[in-house]
Amino acid sequence: MLDFTLNDNPSLTKLTIGKENIPLLIIDGFANKPDDLISCAGDGSLFRADQQNFYPGKRFLAPAIYSEQICKKYLSLFKSYFGFDTATIATALMSAFAVSDRAPEHLKPIQMLPHFDTANINQLAVVHYLCEPKHGGTSFYRHRASAYERITSARLVSYGQQLKKEAIAHQLHKNPCYVNSDNRLFEQFHSVAAGMNRAVIYPSMALHSGDINPILGLSSDPQIGRLTIGSFIYVE
Repeated sequence: MLDFTLNDNPSLTKLTIGKENIPLLIIDGFANKPDDLISCAGDGSLFRADQQNFYPGKRFLAPAIYSEQICKKYLSLFKSYFGFDTATIATALMSAFAVSDRAPEHLKPIQMLPHFDTANINQLAVVHYLCEPKHGGTSFYRHRASAYERITSARLVSYGQQLKKEAIAHQLHKNPCYVNSDNRLFEQFHSVAAGMNRAVIYPSMALHSGDINPILGLSSDPQIGRLTIGSFIYVE
């Protein structure tokens, strides 16, 4: 029987990053049996691309027990470290296996830039790496023109308008590529390396991007590609 439980005694690293003091939590030894999670992902035949979002690859829902444990085990840490002092519950909005397999030439302009998941201050993102460091971790960015590192609801409209103008001016569609470092529009100010069974947790409003390495071939096979489990957790 496969074991999808989370480790009761992982190694925690607490960081505050950027000029906006974004809380970041790195957890090593996240799951008890990461190999069982990888086995659950199978050969990728059940993974599907979702046209409703901009993830550059395919996804497959993770077992419900996995996300339930994140919410249960980490609620107290969400409260104390991410500023949800009065929260009483954490709910998983989504938890899914993911493989990054889209070729650079097929990327949309928005996929060539750092992004934020939502401007909602109550949402956290959890990325659980089930791959080796060579596949790339996650980096965090500052928008040069605005100096924003987080996109709040108050910043959303002005940021979107500015970014659209910049994307058109720089003709991003003519040079499709993944963002892995500084560019003309964004400054990379922090990176978290991938590591087998490492998880990183951060506010979903933070500007970030996966450090996807197309040189590795962007395999759709979870057993050899950039396999992660991405979860969105709502804390209230």
